[in-house]
Amino acid sequence: MVDLDAFAEECKAALKADNTTKIVEGLVKKVIADPEGLEKAFAQRKTGNSLVDSIVFNDDDLTIISIDTPPGLQSPAHNHNMWAVIGVYDGEENNRFFQDADGDLRQTGERNLKTGDVAVLNPKAIHAINNPVKKVTKAIHVYGGNILNRPGRSIWNPDTLEREDYNIPNLTAYTNQLSRPL
Repeated sequence: MVDLDAFAEECKAALKADNTTKIVEGLVKKVIADPEGLEKAFAQRKTGNSLVDSIVFNDDDLTIISIDTPPGLQSPAHNHNMWAVIGVYDGEENNRFFQDADGDLRQTGERNLKTGDVAVLNPKAIHAINNPVKKVTKAIHVYGGNILNRPGRSIWNPDTLEREDYNIPNLTAYTNQLSRPL
């Protein structure tokens, strides 16, 4: 089984390095190489089904979350205002990337993460995710800060493409609006 406490400590130690995201990317690759062990470790930590219930570690410098994305889920475009390392250990996660040029949100790329894939997002990344497969996608997300309390985070209204302050109720409403059952 994956030792999540040791993983968190290794990620915390990586924060002191010049190549933090490269080190964390390697650590994520290592833990997703044992999907059964990672799933067992997460199952022991989860206290419910909400995002907050899935947090393994959280302080001002680092957040580690187990993310289960249901089939057909699609998020609105959003940013994190911190680096992120995403590792998929079962299923697929499609990421669409955007740029906001003076209020004009435009898609700039796309990357489909499959089982075993890892993506590193820079602090300025704007993305939207969806699960294109007919099963729950399971991933580990590591963020370079407190994802629950990060000033300056934004979400883009899917109807108007206007930038709004990030908040969970809007994220939930927009995600429910955009998601389609598979």
